[in-house]
Amino acid sequence: MASFQKDAPRLAQDWGINLPGVTHYVGERGNAYDAAPTFGAVTAPNSGIPAIINTMVDPQLIRQLVTPTKSEEIYGSQKKGDRAVKTVMFPVIEASGYAVAYGDYEQAGDSSANANWVSRQSFTFQTWAKYGDLESEMMGMGSIDWVAEQRTAGSSVLEKQQNLLNLFGISGLENYGALNDPALPAAITASVKTGTATSWLSTSDPNAIYTDFVDLFSALNKAMMGNIDNQTRVKVVIPSELSPVMTYTNSFGITLEDMLKKSWPNMEIVFLPEAGVTMSGGYTSANVMQMFVPEVDGVETVTTAFTERLTMHRLEQYSTNARQKMSRGGWGSIWKRPMAVQQMVGI
Repeated sequence: MASFQKDAPRLAQDWGINLPGVTHYVGERGNAYDAAPTFGAVTAPNSGIPAIINTMVDPQLIRQLVTPTKSEEIYGSQKKGDRAVKTVMFPVIEASGYAVAYGDYEQAGDSSANANWVSRQSFTFQTWAKYGDLESEMMGMGSIDWVAEQRTAGSSVLEKQQNLLNLFGISGLENYGALNDPALPAAITASVKTGTATSWLSTSDPNAIYTDFVDLFSALNKAMMGNIDNQTRVKVVIPSELSPVMTYTNSFGITLEDMLKKSWPNMEIVFLPEAGVTMSGGYTSANVMQMFVPEVDGVETVTTAFTERLTMHRLEQYSTNARQKMSRGGWGSIWKRPMAVQQMVGI
């Protein structure tokens, strides 16, 4: 009788037939043919189908959430110059003089204009988008356009850096942010809510928080020397982490938001993550509220400024990978009328 153990080496050597797990021919173990024969499995025990066969990849890409970039939305945005321009000068004109009682021969009285220039320096920054041939092909098997994702990531990195530049400027340059410009007026302190606490989260009484808005508007009104009133359009910047206080309700069922809208119908309240300690990533040491008049006498009070939104530099192609430099730049934020803004800390 033929023996599979003897034939297996010849099958593999002469014919290239390899049967791992097979131990014998069907007839080698003897069968009683006077009854229905039972044939045992000669291959390895079944372990099910490969897992990849019943695995799928969902086509929707789930992107990791990051803190929103809201500086341009809140403070506005303008293009000034280009990346070759390193300094911008802002002319400031002020009228001066005095008057006396009229007389036909009176020589007193004088008027003049004073001109000055405020300078800002630009800051240009960069990142790289890099990708390899094999990794791009492998990611493509997972329905991911790897080249596009690398460039998208680069754009996101630059956008986040621009947002930080707009809010905090850059150390060592005349480039300041909307929250730390040295020309900003000194912040006033919030009123006491409970005990010695001034924090909005230390109370649930909207009337106590409403007082802070009154105090801040009073300071702004005095600084503007009567150029605004309760009907003037004003913008208030509040830390995003304190947005729930707008829903605080008094004993009459009126929320803080309703109270503010009734007193200042043209007040716009916006929320900025970086204005608070928790969401600023360490850039802010205290919760701060800003109140400013967006425009006075046809001139915007503040704007962020950029040199270039995005520059895609030459693609560098290597044997099996490629990379591309991406850059942009800006001037930070420019407070054209610092007198038109007031700040409060300790909220």
